[in-house]
Amino acid sequence: MSAPAVRLHIIVRPNLRDRLKKLNVFPSTIKKRLERVLKHDLLADVVPLRCELCLTLMDDHEIHELNHMYRDRDRPTDVLSFAMLEGEVFALPEEIPTPLGDLMISLDTAERQAERGALPRLKPALTTPVWSCSEEVSFLALHGLLHLLGFDHETDHEAEVMEDLELRLLGCLLPRSAKNL
Repeated sequence: MSAPAVRLHIIVRPNLRDRLKKLNVFPSTIKKRLERVLKHDLLADVVPLRCELCLTLMDDHEIHELNHMYRDRDRPTDVLSFAMLEGEVFALPEEIPTPLGDLMISLDTAERQAERGALPRLKPALTTPVWSCSEEVSFLALHGLLHLLGFDHETDHEAEVMEDLELRLLGCLLPRSAKNL
């Protein structure tokens, strides 16, 4: 089976462009990392052959509004996923990529979380104790992508499956920072 053709759009809110540079978070790097993950054999059964998704980097205020509006949670969050593949599946002509959905990531929250370091469950898989904001944004994008593909963590079993998959994909996502498991 051939690797999927991926169309990935990254939108950066204008008020964040300078901060991204200071934090060494480059949309082109995030894009390459996600494209590698989408083409990974572990996801071959769930990623359509032609697909597209949109990732938007925003601030805490913007994501707070979305979190309140769509999840009834009155606080900012790190990542929100709005999946297009939920519910009734629609058939598209072969030449049109299947829209996976939209990811929204708060750069403010990602920066704070990066300062605390990687999640404890990820640390054994990392080759270095340093965890940059770029790595945090990439990991949040991976987490959100798995939600778009139908993975969840509402139950202990679902969380175990999703977290195992995140660990197994970490080496592909961050090849210089993570061990291939």
